[in-house]
Amino acid sequence: MQEILNMVKHVAVFYLLEQMVLNLLPGKMYVRYVRFYLGLLLVLLLLQPLFCIFRLTEQMDAAALVYELEQEVERLR
Repeated sequence: MQEILNMVKHVAVFYLLEQMVLNLLPGKMYVRYVRFYLGLLLVLLLLQPLFCIFRLTEQMDAAALVYELEQEVERLR
């Protein structure tokens, strides 16, 4: 239950910061693009608990390290 409450708090703070950023934009020209990137950040924020539950972060880190090492070996050949 505490995890859900923390997630709701994070989303609320993110929403407040999003509105502050949108209000600080000098014109309406870039609002669409800023909303798009802030939406992507919101999706990542909402997926973070799932990553922790399934330990996907450690798996992705390990896969990235293996890929990086393979690239280094190929470069050295």
